[in-house]
Amino acid sequence: MKCQIASVVAAVALFGSAAAVSCSDKYPQSSAFFGSMGCASALIFANLGSAYGTAKSGVGVAHLGILHADRIMRGIVPVVMAGILGIYGLIVSVIINNNIKTEDNSYSSFAGYLHFG
Repeated sequence: MKCQIASVVAAVALFGSAAAVSCSDKYPQSSAFFGSMGCASALIFANLGSAYGTAKSGVGVAHLGILHADRIMRGIVPVVMAGILGIYGLIVSVIINNNIKTEDNSYSSFAGYLHFG
């Protein structure tokens, strides 16, 4: 609302008419899309990496069980660490989701691109 009033006042002062520029340049509707895509990509890629790490570690644990059956508990540590990566992705996506504003003119394109990155 402040941006619209300021742009109308500036247009009237400069041009003498109400040919004002809207706030859609600073607060476009696509910024929420990019913020939501950042939230989704944080969750998806973190869990894909976690699944890949768990699979590679699981293969190592299987080989360890064949060669050294007494060291299996040591081999489970990388599996647990890979699973923690998925939890970190969930935490990051929740933080990004909480920062996405739904009010009018409150979520800038900079914030959307920042959350997407």
